[in-house]
Amino acid sequence: MGKNFFKICIVGEFCVGKTTLLHQYLERRFASNVASTIGSNFFVKRIKIPNAKDLITLQIWDLAGQAHFKWVRQGFYKGAKGIVYVFDLTDKRTFESLTYWKTEIEKIIEDFSCVLVGNKLDLLNSKNSIIEKEESDNLRKILAATEYFETSAKMGTHVEDFFLKLVSQMYKLSND
Repeated sequence: MGKNFFKICIVGEFCVGKTTLLHQYLERRFASNVASTIGSNFFVKRIKIPNAKDLITLQIWDLAGQAHFKWVRQGFYKGAKGIVYVFDLTDKRTFESLTYWKTEIEKIIEDFSCVLVGNKLDLLNSKNSIIEKEESDNLRKILAATEYFETSAKMGTHVEDFFLKLVSQMYKLSND
């Protein structure tokens, strides 16, 4: 495809909010009763980013998080230039599983940009945060993620921000 076309895969365990993050990004609405993704879904969005003369076309793949879809997912990673690693801020197991996702992805693709996203910020308060800043910093480094964002698909918090950061990074790398 052209240098203004990017394939992105949004990955993470079942029920971390990948699909609701996409609805918030694409439609600016919270979809509270989304069905579990079976295999994959994909969406297309055209956006304008700073430093790009033309519109950027994104093909965003929402990949099922259940283990039994592992073999299906592998084919969808091919050609991806961006990965969004998502975990649930209220479920440490989903945070810890992202190193496995990295291994799965790197068996298929090598050269990609990524961001780390902790979702469901609206369910936290400062007293019940289960992921320490040092832990998120360490995981961001392990994943080689450009940046870490805490988001709320429900409220829309930082959803646009992490996509803009990822797309800007992919665009920069494709034009260097």
